[in-house]
Amino acid sequence: MAKESDIKKGLLGQMGSASEGKRQKDAELAQKIIEKEKARLRRTKWEVIIAWVLVVICFVIGAVVERLRMDQYFNEVELIWSHCLPVILRALLLIAVIFTVLLYTRSRTSTIRQIQARLANIEALIKRMANDH
Repeated sequence: MAKESDIKKGLLGQMGSASEGKRQKDAELAQKIIEKEKARLRRTKWEVIIAWVLVVICFVIGAVVERLRMDQYFNEVELIWSHCLPVILRALLLIAVIFTVLLYTRSRTSTIRQIQARLANIEALIKRMANDH
């Protein structure tokens, strides 16, 4: 029992001597940061959705163009534009993949910040309990 008490005192001693007002400001700042992260995450989700919808649309247009090209429906100028379509598709795929990776990274960052805020709240509660005893 004495060992647990020593560990508790040691941990409480490491917590620092921040005032209650400073801890409250830190908690509010952390909450603001989390809210900004959530808004950025929502915006990134929409960017990912739009990017992948554009990729699908490009695939559909590519299939239609290929079918028309096989039927030799195009003149020379339109045929040149039909060769640009794969380049556009590759660019859209690259953008969609980048946005997807960005979404994953931002969601992990948001989760870590939420965990940090919760741990700070727990730390404040433990500090308050230690001061009460």
